Amino acid sequence: MTFLYLDPSAWVKRYYHERGSECVQRLFSGEHARVCSVLGLVEVVATLARKCRAAEITREDFEAKTAEIERDWQRFVQIELTLSGLDQAKDAAARLALRGADAVHFAALRSVAQRLSNSGHQVLLVASDRELKRAAEASGFHVIDPETDPAA
Repeated sequence: MTFLYLDPSAWVKRYYHERGSECVQRLFSGEHARVCSVLGLVEVVATLARKCRAAEITREDFEAKTAEIERDWQRFVQIELTLSGLDQAKDAAARLALRGADAVHFAALRSVAQRLSNSGHQVLLVASDRELKRAAEASGFHVIDPETDPAA
């Protein structure tokens, strides 16, 4: 089985149409397990709230999309923030010069990959964030960028 770690830079494309949205919709309709740190849930909601405040979506759309996010989230493998995970994120931030949230997602991605390492399953990162993609690829992860890999 393939596990898709959905970084918020890609995940938000499910609820707000932009470049790469069609790819993300296809990934959500597939049989893959979806994974994200709990931080990702907050980031996706925050992105849509900013779009609502900027009048890019209506209040009604925001509320409907937030409900959809919550329904989707119930089917995710949810990665909790732990002290160990935060230590790994701090290390990733220092070693790879990642922003804070990207370092948390990178540490969560590595944690999932380590848990799956002897299972025959694999984890792929789905992200449009340049720095996170670069760090993941340099660490040997396969990355799907919905903005540049539309057929994924």
